[in-house]
Amino acid sequence: MPSRPSHLPHNLQRSALQRMIATPGLSSVQLHPAGKQTIAGMVAKGWIEMQMDANGRARYRITPDGEAALKAKIPSSGR
Repeated sequence: MPSRPSHLPHNLQRSALQRMIATPGLSSVQLHPAGKQTIAGMVAKGWIEMQMDANGRARYRITPDGEAALKAKIPSSGR
């Protein structure tokens, strides 16, 4: 099976992005099972951004690029 193109989110990323559409401003704990590496990868791709809340805790929200990645068509395997 060919690997998924990097512009398409994999399952953990999709789950986190879907949660952020429903509830903006989530902590990393609320994005579980997406871990630090998954979150860092989504930040690097510009799909999510980190903001600090009034108590100095990191919160993540989806960006327009993240919404586009979530809506992108996943190619079929052609079988």
